[in-house]
Amino acid sequence: PSNYFIKLAVVALKQKKVSQNLVEALKYAKEKGAKIGGVVSDRGGFTAKVADACVLIPASFSKKLTAHTEAFQSFIGHLLVSHPKLQKNEMKWESIR
Repeated sequence: PSNYFIKLAVVALKQKKVSQNLVEALKYAKEKGAKIGGVVSDRGGFTAKVADACVLIPASFSKKLTAHTEAFQSFIGHLLVSHPKLQKNEMKWESIR
């Protein structure tokens, strides 16, 4: 587990069904004093209720809500893993050259 887990737990929630494992993980993180961040659809759900900070993705086109939410989750995830203060190892960029 990351050394940063106790300080920060970032969660991406599926849009259609609430995972009991995710609910329990968020409860555990809160008990340990972690800050919870979420990226979820604007329907909110459990993550939005317990998060210290939560990005709500608007349902501009309800047929594409899952795709839009997952795209933002991926973007935020990439920002976090590339942040210099969170890296254990230097980033490696692949090239076709």
